[in-house]
Amino acid sequence: MNQRRFVALAVFIGTIVPIVWLAVYWAFLRGNFSTIHVAMSDWYFDRVLIVLWPSWVFLIADPEERSVAIPAMAIAINALLYGVFGWLIWFGLNRKRIVLGIVAVALIAGWYFLLRWYVGG
Repeated sequence: MNQRRFVALAVFIGTIVPIVWLAVYWAFLRGNFSTIHVAMSDWYFDRVLIVLWPSWVFLIADPEERSVAIPAMAIAINALLYGVFGWLIWFGLNRKRIVLGIVAVALIAGWYFLLRWYVGG
């Protein structure tokens, strides 16, 4: 797979993950506080969401869910993050293998610190 396709696939995944979450949220969870509590707190899906969509934190800026620009910006930033890491992974697979190790360590460390910040540990 060439570089352009690989990065485009990463950007697509980075776009589709938040879109699917927002569709599920708006279709099934919005306004149903008990279901949201079970999914997010009891099943720890909030931690999965922060790992897959780190820019969801921008949604805090619109607690009444009236803006379209804020979710669009959060989706665009997530797509950009996935695209950058996709390019770095492609670069590591096809050029310098050391980049794969650096990207893996950076992702694991980033997820670790992001989850520690989110959980409050």
